[in-house]
Parts: sequence; structure tokens; C-alpha cells
Amino acid sequence: MQYLKKEIKSRILAAAIEEFKEHGYANASIRNIANNAEISLGNIYRYFDNKEALYFAVINPFMESVKQSIESEFTFVDRTMKEVSEVLVKFLMQYSDELLIIRKGNSVHYETFVNYIIGVISDKIREMMESSFPEINEKIKNPNFYNAIAEGFLNSLFKILRNEDPTEVQERNARELITFYFGHMKDRFYHFDVD
Repeated sequence: MQYLKKEIKSRILAAAIEEFKEHGYANASIRNIANNAEISLGNIYRYFDNKEALYFAVINPFMESVKQSIESEFTFVDRTMKEVSEVLVKFLMQYSDELLIIRKGNSVHYETFVNYIIGVISDKIREMMESSFPEINEKIKNPNFYNAIAEGFLNSLFKILRNEDPTEVQERNARELITFYFGHMKDRFYHFDVD
């Protein structure tokens, strides 16, 4: 019996990351992954039962890292908009490949993950608004308000990350979106009529 080698498994995972990033889960080819990892097609199945198992081996560590990062770094209370912007941009640039792989992947898994991120961003927006503008809940009557902002923001960020622009251009574009979505939010609500 031949023992599984860590280096071969690492090559398979590296090739799979590139394949899933470029083609998504549905269009990814196990044959391409084997060729790019420089191993036989049959050898992949010694390490992974099927394409789905390989996909989860790629994204599960990513998702855990992203969740830990969100929970530890996304503290926006008592931070300026510029500080918030820098945290978000750093996070997005650090995990841009992972987010694209998840986005292009299995639709049920993607939807679950996106809903998780939307929930976190929504909670952070609410915290930020309530800390700087305590009367916000008197102005906002829509129970889905924060989720709608978070979802629109996340979809916009995915469009930026999908482009093949250099990192510094993506960072600038992300900062522009953050400023548009969250800059001077407090001022916007003084124009609302309270029933």
C-alpha cells in the first residue's frame, strides 16, 4: 500500500483553488486539476472521493478563516469611517480569492455563506449607526433596512473583486463604495419625516 503524500495533496489543492477560482464549481474539471497538479487523474481519487469532496477541502478552511477574521476584526463601534474602511478593504483584499471561489461555487453553500456575511455586516452597520445616531430607530421603520444595505454593499464588492484590475485599483474602488454606502450616513436621516 502506497502512503498518501502531503506534497501531492498540497499540489492538488493548489491546482483546485485555481480551477475553482477560474471556472467555478460546476465548470471545474478534475482532469484540469490533475494536469495542473502534474499527477494522474486516478491519483486524485486516492485523496478525494469526488469533485464535491475536493471543493469542500478547498473552501472549508477558507470559510473558517473568513469567519474568524470577521468575528475578531469587525469591531466598528468608536471607529471613524476611515478606520472602518481600512478594516474592510484589508479584509476584502486578504480574502478576495476565497470569496470568489465561494461565490462561483455550489449555490446552496454560497447562499448560506453570503447570508452569514450579510448578517454580520448588517449587525455592524446597526451598531455603528446606533452608537453615533441613537435616534436612528425612530427614523427607520423598515425591519429589513440594514440587511438591504448589507446585501447591496456585498453585491457591489463582489463586482469589484470579479474584475482583473490590479490590487491597488480594487482597493481604491472598494474605498469608493464604502464611502458611498457608509459615509455621512448620520446626515442622511435628518431629512426623513417621522410619522
